[in-house]
Amino acid sequence: MKTKILICLFFFMTLSSASYYVIAQKENIVPKMKMSLQQRVPSESDKEAYILINEIQEWAASETAIIICDMWDQHWCKGATKRVAEMAPLMNKVVDKARREGMLIVHAPSDCMDYYKNHPARKLGQKYKDIKSESLISDNKLETEKDAEWPIDQSDGGCDCSPECKQGKEWTKQIDIIEINNQDAISDSGAEIAGLFRNRGIKNVILMGVHTNMCVIGRSFGLRNMVRLGYNVVLMRDLTDTMYDSKQWPNVSHFTGNSLVNNYIENYVCPTMLSCDFTGEPQFRFEADDRPIVAFVTAEGEYRTNQRFPEFAHKFLLKNDINCEYAVGKPVMEGEGRHHIENLQILKDADLAIMAVRRRALEPEKMKVIKDYVRSGKPLLGIRTASHAFDAKRNVPREGGGLISASQQASEFLEQWSEFDEEVLGGNYQGHYGHLKEGTKISVVPGMEGHPLLEGIDTLRFVSPSWLYKNRPLRSGNIQVLLTGAIQDELPEPVMWINHSTEGKVIYTSLGHWDDWEVEAFNTLLFNSVNYLLNNPK
Repeated sequence: MKTKILICLFFFMTLSSASYYVIAQKENIVPKMKMSLQQRVPSESDKEAYILINEIQEWAASETAIIICDMWDQHWCKGATKRVAEMAPLMNKVVDKARREGMLIVHAPSDCMDYYKNHPARKLGQKYKDIKSESLISDNKLETEKDAEWPIDQSDGGCDCSPECKQGKEWTKQIDIIEINNQDAISDSGAEIAGLFRNRGIKNVILMGVHTNMCVIGRSFGLRNMVRLGYNVVLMRDLTDTMYDSKQWPNVSHFTGNSLVNNYIENYVCPTMLSCDFTGEPQFRFEADDRPIVAFVTAEGEYRTNQRFPEFAHKFLLKNDINCEYAVGKPVMEGEGRHHIENLQILKDADLAIMAVRRRALEPEKMKVIKDYVRSGKPLLGIRTASHAFDAKRNVPREGGGLISASQQASEFLEQWSEFDEEVLGGNYQGHYGHLKEGTKISVVPGMEGHPLLEGIDTLRFVSPSWLYKNRPLRSGNIQVLLTGAIQDELPEPVMWINHSTEGKVIYTSLGHWDDWEVEAFNTLLFNSVNYLLNNPK
């Protein structure tokens, strides 16, 4: 009797959020990918608020297509032309990988169809025009955008050059760096592309190219219309660009304008992903994008940091031209998938890490990225549960049953770092006091009144609604305590300190309850901390 064989072959791509694998069963081979999709969805706990989530989906390559939007050879804006040329080599690498895995590639350089009229890919692109889809295609916003505020002013055309370039049609074809294969398709028509997708059984659509705030979102084949037609649509957020003039509202850098538009899309249109899901390489960044990179790491199910971190970033950091990236774990206390944090590769080029993680165990290769960051000497800001971030209190077996790594025998258990509190933060977490209606009175340690972290904070009225963590006595000789918290009938506890470790500067605060974020002094404290650590990392 022939025995069924199930072999799972994992190709780890240095913490890339998507892992290629092949399932072979009874000689049937189905190529698939694990895709890491980032999105902001309405909060169930806080009306009109959004939470940041990361969902892992498994896609069959044969059911997936990539649309390359308007990567022209020449744009009327010189800056836009330069940025297209910067993106194109990595975009071609992504497309080549996707093509070899069995995905359909659609080149959509709008207004250039005559140039390609005799190309086999153009003939394929116009072969299956879908009249029904054409009737559904619209220039309107989606219903999910009904009450949303557009994040930038693009009314002047978006040229960020000085002097501004003269508008007009300068393009004739797609930039040559991106190769067009005879098995690809060429089309700038949503109805044609939808017809081809129906013929090929396409369910998942990745869009990349330019410009996010105009063509990528609004073309007949753009994000809105692919959503409207029922496809599982994703924007590759690092291989796109906006047309935004930094002299226009909200008067941020061109690249922060990119971030604002990407955030809007995650909120109201569709998820986003990164090119490293395909390449295993660092995500793409424009050469002129010199913004400091702050990596927010959230994986806890108690204090809503998957809501509060993005809100804080938008309110304070994006408006100050800081590039905010997110590594996200499930906001749960128990259950499958808890011990998994996506997108940790952002720590590799981050200038600052802000961490709120609670009792997670990780794959050794992911824990190594965290340890490498700490040992690099770059600064860290720990929020509340960071004191017990990687102490799961028990051995945690790997998920997935008896799967075996293709290249080596996998460890049975996930890795922990129970010494993180002592070794990195200098803390001594021993639980917390009970929940009190009066809250915790916050006071400045005598002599610390003039410290830059406390600038603009009125501690006379600083009361935290949260329950007080126990941390006495602290366990580092290099600690500078700035704030203490006090409740009735108990000795004060340190609630904020700087640990001047040999490897880098660390700030920790045990504050960070979801209601603390409503306190102006707490937000000012964190904003001061970010500025302090970015400007004084050692």
